[in-house]
Amino acid sequence: MSTDGSQAPSRDTRQQPGLARGALGLTGVVFQGVATIGPAFGILAVFQATVSFAGIVAPLAFLFAGLVILVTTVSVSQLAKQWPSAGGWYTWIAGALHPRAGFLGGWFWSIWLPPAALLTVAYLASAVLQPAVKAEYGVSIPWWGFVLFCMAIVIWTSYRGIVLSARFLLVTTAIEMVIMVALALSGLASPGHGGFNLEPFNPANIGHAPNLFLGFVFSIFAYSGWESIAPLAEESDNPRRNVPRALRLTIVIYGSFLLFVTWGLLVGTGTKNVGGIPGAAAFPGFTLAVRLWHGAWVIVLLALLNSAIAVAIGSFNGATRTWYAMGRAGALPRFLGKVHPIRHTPHNAIHLMVAMSALTFLLAGIFGVANTYFTWATMITLGLIILYALANIGVLYHYLRDRAQFNPVIHVLFPALSTVAVGVVFYKTIVPLPAVPEKYGPAALGIYLLLALVALVYLKLRGREDWLIRAGKAFDEDEAAEPPVPQPVSE
Repeated sequence: MSTDGSQAPSRDTRQQPGLARGALGLTGVVFQGVATIGPAFGILAVFQATVSFAGIVAPLAFLFAGLVILVTTVSVSQLAKQWPSAGGWYTWIAGALHPRAGFLGGWFWSIWLPPAALLTVAYLASAVLQPAVKAEYGVSIPWWGFVLFCMAIVIWTSYRGIVLSARFLLVTTAIEMVIMVALALSGLASPGHGGFNLEPFNPANIGHAPNLFLGFVFSIFAYSGWESIAPLAEESDNPRRNVPRALRLTIVIYGSFLLFVTWGLLVGTGTKNVGGIPGAAAFPGFTLAVRLWHGAWVIVLLALLNSAIAVAIGSFNGATRTWYAMGRAGALPRFLGKVHPIRHTPHNAIHLMVAMSALTFLLAGIFGVANTYFTWATMITLGLIILYALANIGVLYHYLRDRAQFNPVIHVLFPALSTVAVGVVFYKTIVPLPAVPEKYGPAALGIYLLLALVALVYLKLRGREDWLIRAGKAFDEDEAAEPPVPQPVSE
């Protein structure tokens, strides 16, 4: 097995339809999840907002959120063992609950990863890269210039295949994590006002948090991306074991990283200066890097750029595999269920992903990057909560009928706790309605859900429901042909 977690490809030259079976080891699958979360970008996106609500105990808000997500991963891992499929959440929910519920899961998935690829890069470019480069070097590069450059890399790696994508994710994600950990270590070694301390982890400070629960809500968004592991099941070695393990390991690795780095940022900025973080004009990580690293602070920009590209590649991987499985089953147009005969990539689904990215680019240009990004972020937070709830209900429903494997803690308690926790987050996200542009997210989600119901009614009225039979089948159950060999690294 190679060092990046990808298995060495077979030299068998037979070409079979299907994805590159067994191309990824556990490491490659884990880094799909960690990269799609975007360690550096995740901190950039939520650190100031979380501190504004949780204050000095922001790391505890991240810890609580991580525990909720970890419980959710333990729950849905039970479905991953039963249905190792590129359909991921679509297949899990369809098999455990009902095909139409699975269709809704795939529908919600389609507003998550497809726009995430471009919007992550666009938001970073407009909010950070463009102003930082202009301030530092006096050069004005439009945000869309960064986007076109980054998306060219993303699209190229996606068409080349999962092995190249996995190696790219491993390298870029490792670089960004090392840079951010180094910044945190620098902050701990040279603390700001308040000195070196463990106050961010002191439960006694919880009472001083302005609104710890809302800090917890924002922290949930920082973990989004771990879900993208599921669609890589058919390209991973021993998916019934590795996909569930990767789901849990991703949260443990990223959660540990998040706690350490946010602690380092708080101490480096100064635990006595926490009140100034929410209103800071620049990302506190930049301010800290300038103080400690001087001109080398631009390395933090490199970490963020790496992070955005990795998020986009991971989004391409997760979205296209789900669409491929839905097309293969017939829930979506069947041309999406085709693969490239040499690279074993779902090339038609990648074509669609490129088109979706172009549409997202157009929307960002019309409505503004920040407005589009934050409306979408609220929309997908709510959509992911519904996705989690459907999967949790599926765990409960399936294992209550499978008494041989039934475990009351894993199959009842964990799904129930996870559903209640994310349900409260859902309620707190929409009551009261957030400010503009986030307030448009719930309405947009409602319209999107209505379109899904219309699509289901249309399929029923037209008698096109043969996909219901195939929706919940794992890849090793619904394909009789000999599995294709893993793709070659190069042609």
